[in-house]
Order: sequence, then structure tokens, then C-alpha cells
Amino acid sequence: MLAFLAYSRLCGGGGCNTDYCASGQKLATPEGYEFVSKVFELNPKKDPAPGDANALVQLPLKNPTTDQRSLSFYQYVEATKTWETLAPAILDPQGKMATATLQETPAIIAVMRRLLPSGHVAAYLPHNAPLHRDAAGKVTMVHTFDFTPQADGAITGELSSITSDGSFAFYPVISVKAGDKGAIPAVVSILGDAVTRSNHVLKIVNLVNEKKLGGINIAYMDLPADQRTAYALFISELSQQLHSQNKLLTLTVPSPIVVQGRIDEGAYDWVELGKAADVLAIAPLRDQSTYRTDMARVLEHLTGLVKPSKLLLTVTPYATVKTVDGIETLRLADAMARAARMSIGAGSDEQIVAGSVVEIVGTNIDREENLSGIVWQAETATVAFTYKSGTPRTVWIENFFSVGFKLELVPRFKLGGVAVENASDDVYLGNIWAALVPFISSGQPILMQPNPADLLPRWTVSKGTIEGGERAGQKGRIKWSTPAEPGTYTIKLTLSDGSYYFENEVAVTVQPREARTPAATVTATPPN
Repeated sequence: MLAFLAYSRLCGGGGCNTDYCASGQKLATPEGYEFVSKVFELNPKKDPAPGDANALVQLPLKNPTTDQRSLSFYQYVEATKTWETLAPAILDPQGKMATATLQETPAIIAVMRRLLPSGHVAAYLPHNAPLHRDAAGKVTMVHTFDFTPQADGAITGELSSITSDGSFAFYPVISVKAGDKGAIPAVVSILGDAVTRSNHVLKIVNLVNEKKLGGINIAYMDLPADQRTAYALFISELSQQLHSQNKLLTLTVPSPIVVQGRIDEGAYDWVELGKAADVLAIAPLRDQSTYRTDMARVLEHLTGLVKPSKLLLTVTPYATVKTVDGIETLRLADAMARAARMSIGAGSDEQIVAGSVVEIVGTNIDREENLSGIVWQAETATVAFTYKSGTPRTVWIENFFSVGFKLELVPRFKLGGVAVENASDDVYLGNIWAALVPFISSGQPILMQPNPADLLPRWTVSKGTIEGGERAGQKGRIKWSTPAEPGTYTIKLTLSDGSYYFENEVAVTVQPREARTPAATVTATPPN
């Protein structure tokens, strides 16, 4: 590794004898960026670095800063008259110098900060999943779930095929969570011994270097509480190794929870993690019945332990289902499909006949069964519905409206930005980018509630009539007067979460009405 230092005065008169010298060129930043250092040029009097050697480059900053957010080294490409990203910039403890390890020594370089009122915007993606179209040009970091640790400390997986356009940094994820077979015990075994822990750190650092990455994201979720010290030691050691090579360490960490009035951090020592990591994304709290109160308490707690600019609030496109057994997540389309289920009241012979009246019920939105229907819950700031499947269940929908109310926590607690749990283009997920994009541009959330009329169910039939007219069915059920002619007809239930419409269409066969057999007429002949 060759070290390249910069001289902060303009070249000329023999005043610069370092590898990079301050340039006299008047170059503009790209839109949405600012110079944090001066522009520097490679000193032509110095010998170039060997082709196979990495270069350690240090540049002095215009003004000292401890804000690591969105700082990177950039090179100016004379042929295209554009700036291109080189590597993340690492600040020294005094915030006076920025350092990066480069695979080349460009002719013109500078340190710039991407300016977003919202701060960081971190996008999490499944392996090789494409980024949502509305996220293009809006995110500052991309994390792909590519790797998992093995019991021997090795890392398995393949790097996603992500090509950065220069507007975001790419830090893939090494992850484990409850439900991954054998994963948690394997990590516990690794963390439990200093030798195996150091070996695991070495494997991660080797991976980062082999893949020529600017850093890595660690998402070791659901660890037992007794791993608190071991995990903190692991992250501290990993941070030291990565930072010594000018790489960044970002973490995905389960949110603390509120238990009997106190904050429980579980296996995650936020003080130590905050010292070691550059960015910490707080995983979502799923239970919306307590989110509005608990998340504020959690953030008040965390911002007292960790520099707020390092913390990211994670929002999610997933709906949440709460049952007596716990919490599960659903894609928006799957959640609305549950809401749109129908049952058809056929006759005792399971047939529907022409010229009859049939009751059609929205099974999971039937208010006559004391279900809520689809409503806006002011106490949770979400669109929700309740239904029964053996036991009561509540579904909370994440969309434009709910995410807006969550984003207000970012400026309130002066957080470092926002993370998106799944930022892929999966059409079955809710599109929460309608709320995110204005926030990213302005730093202020849009706080709106859906139109209550949009949440009401709408019924249509291809033939026949719905008793009660236009307002019929708002309680989740209708009475259908079937056509006089037999045939196959459709019944459609349309529901909305306030942003999009979802339809369930059922084909119904109407049988002909059986002709009644006339009663026999008996004529009696009187006796003579």
C-alpha cells in the first residue's frame, strides 16, 4: 500500500512537493453535491504508483467535520467533463482529514458530500433484485442480502450484480435471523471464543478486499441476550480492521423494545455498537398497536447513546398481521387478498338458481360479524382491518399514509436518515416511495389520511341487481337478485388501502329454476 498525501496550497514556485497538490482549476460540483475539500491534482513531478498497488490518499478538508454522512472521494474525468465516485471517505478523529484507499491514482480528485435534506437513504434488496424504479437517483446506500456466516467462521454466498451509477455506495449484507436453520447457534459458537471471533473477522475483511468493496453491512439478528458482550467485541474488532483499511462498517440492528416501562436492548449494546459502526439502521418495530408510543421512547433512548447522525429509521413496505401467536409480515397484495375474500350463500342443495336472492359476504370485512372493515386507525396511523381465522387477527397496511407519519420521527430526533426494508421492484409490495421521494427531496414528511370513502367496499355484478342500491354493501355484504336467465355471471369486490385498488372476482353459475309439476286434478263421477 502506497501513501499519497496532499498539500493544501496551490502548486507553483516549488511550493508543492507532495503527491497531490491543490488545483487552480475552477470545477463545479454535480447538482446536489458540495465540495468538502479543495480540488487536488496529481503532482506530475512525482512517480506514478505501480499498476498493482493500492493507493492510500489523504486530503485535508476545508472545515473540520465529524459528520460522516454521504462523504466520498470523487475523480474528475476530463474526457466526459463529469465527476465519478471512487471510494467512501473516512474521517480522522479530529475531522480534519479524509482518507480513502484507491485502486488507482486519478489525475484530479476531491472529497464531496451528497446533499439530501433527509440524510442517508439506505435501500435493502434481496439477492440480485432490481431497485424500485422510483428509488433511482434517490438512495445513497444499497445493501443486498448476499452472504451468510458458517459455523467455521467462513462466509458463503455470491455478490449481487449491482452496478452503481455513482450516486450510491454498495455495501452487501452478511445476515442471520431466527428461522435460518442452524444459523443462530453457528454465530453463537463463533462469537463465544476470541480465536474463532478473530478468525471470523479475518474472513469478513478478506471478503471485502477480494470483492473490492467499500465496506460491509452486518445484520446478525435475533441473537440471544447472553451474546451482548461477545457481539459488541466482534463488532469492535471488525470495525478496527475495516477502518484501518479505510472501509466502512454499517449495521442492521433489531430495535430495542419497551418491556414493562423500561427499554430492553437484548443482545445489542448500542453504546459499543455506536462507537464502532459508521451507520446503524434500526430494524422495524412490527407491532403497530404500540409503535407510535414505543418508537418515540426507543429513539429518545438511542439518541442519548449514539450520535443521532449515525442512526437510520427503517420503514417497510410489508403489511403486518398480529395474532395471539405473534406477528407475521405480508406483502400488500397478499394482505388485501385476505381482506377481499368472499363467501356466497347458496341454497341447501349448494346451487344458485335464476330469479332468487343470494347473500354475498366479504368474509373478512363483514361488520355484521363485528369486524372492522378497512379503516384508518388514528391511534396507529395506519390503514387496518380485523378478521377472524379461529382467533381474532389484525392487519396493518404500510403505504403512503402510514410511512409519512413514521418519517416525521427522522427530523424530530435529528436522525441520520432513513432505510427501506425492501426497496425492490416487487409489484406485490406496497409502493411507499410515493411518501419517500418528497421526504428525500425536502426533509419533511407528508402527513395525510386517506379519504374514508375510498376505504369502503364496492360491489359489482355482471347481471342482476344488488338490493339497496349504491350504498349497499358498505358493511361488507350484499343481497344479489340473480338474473332470470341461467348462465355464468361474475361478482366483483373492490377494496382500497387509500392508494391502490384491489379486486376479487368470482364466477358464479346460476342454474335454471326447476319447473313445478302441476298437481293432479281428480274428477269424481256421482253415482246414478
